[in-house]
Amino acid sequence: MRDSPVAQGGTIQGGGHSGGEVRNLIRKAVSRVTRRIAREVWRQEPPPARSQYEALSLLAMRYGFHSLSAAELRVFSQNGEDGVLAEIFSKIGTTDRFFVEFGVQDGLECNTRLLMEVLGWSGVYFEPDIDSFSRLSQRLQNRDDVLTLCEFVTPENVNTLFARAAVPAEFDLLSIDIDGQDYWVWEALVGFRPRVVVVEYNAALPVEPRVVEKKGAVQDRSTSFQFFGASLGAMRALGRRKGYKLVHAELAGVNLFFVRDDLAVPFETLLARGSNHYLKGYTHPKATGETVEV
Repeated sequence: MRDSPVAQGGTIQGGGHSGGEVRNLIRKAVSRVTRRIAREVWRQEPPPARSQYEALSLLAMRYGFHSLSAAELRVFSQNGEDGVLAEIFSKIGTTDRFFVEFGVQDGLECNTRLLMEVLGWSGVYFEPDIDSFSRLSQRLQNRDDVLTLCEFVTPENVNTLFARAAVPAEFDLLSIDIDGQDYWVWEALVGFRPRVVVVEYNAALPVEPRVVEKKGAVQDRSTSFQFFGASLGAMRALGRRKGYKLVHAELAGVNLFFVRDDLAVPFETLLARGSNHYLKGYTHPKATGETVEV
């Protein structure tokens, strides 16, 4: 640790510190180390076993399960999003097979990679991190039908960015995963009517209160998890106002799936869920932050 107050030999350098100040400095140093270790453990935690999703798929075929939960299957997605999207589009069909996704990092694990790489969909990726964007754009440099833009999507610029990228007014799939302002970005989107919307939410929050992080809030995930995102109830209410039915909350409690009202007849009422990250009951650490009710 570059700024640790403890020098070689176990002595405190700099002088002038009282016993209480020294203890506080040491506590802060230990806290930083603890947070760093926690982050590394979180990163190294293996994703849910592919066999769990494969077992769901096998059971669905064997016994005729028809719920979207039974359709969950992971190929390139973080959780079971690949299977859910395949099932949704098997019911409503596709039109232009065009997607927009942001918050994809290098695109190796995202909600549209299967559609783009295996099924030949075209679309647009927005990614603000320069290193991640470089890897993403390099991998897709020979795909003339997939546009990659190094942009940070906000409620203030989302419509401008969509217009700049020549996104159609109606297209098949929008996927939003920006760890916080997802609600406000979708609310701000006007003039564009995707048939299906996938959006991240905060499953650690109670379902019914329509609670959302404050508009414009900035998260510092490098040191701690603050309150982020929106409750299921808030997202569901926003979807209704925009003309969408909430059809699925994935087993891991990360994403919600909405289908436009004119296409949503085939889908049953969803099951609300709590946080179940990695299918092992993990959730983000509880913390406080500024919120609003919508």
